[in-house]
Amino acid sequence: MLVKWEPMMGLSRISDVFDRMLDDFFSMDTRLAEPVTGLVPLMNIEELKDEYRVTLEVPGMEKDDLDIQIKDDVLTISGEKKEDIKEEGTLFRRERWFGKFTRSITLPTDVNVDKIEAEYKNGVLTLHLPKSQEAKGRKIQVKTK
Repeated sequence: MLVKWEPMMGLSRISDVFDRMLDDFFSMDTRLAEPVTGLVPLMNIEELKDEYRVTLEVPGMEKDDLDIQIKDDVLTISGEKKEDIKEEGTLFRRERWFGKFTRSITLPTDVNVDKIEAEYKNGVLTLHLPKSQEAKGRKIQVKTK
């Protein structure tokens, strides 16, 4: 028996297998899935005219759960988000992260570390790192004689 050769037939079969794999993956029972670990809060660092601004997303935390330290020109922000399970029950899906985190950045040399301020509002920690007076520069007046 002769079979007509169709070069695209193989690709069609591969496509069917791939579609079945994706369907199986996305229809998996996620009730027993392990929690994602090792996540760190997202952070932005901006340079403005008079300061650097660091913002860190830490929703669901209290300001007392955060620790901010500077040592050897390294800014370290750490904290712990505690799990808030109040009732016994069956957890069907876990995507929220809990646990300890640490983020460290090396400060630019022109930061005035004595005047750094931190504020926490709506789950966002904002650090204001003012530039030193030397970094801002100064205007020199020209005198006439």
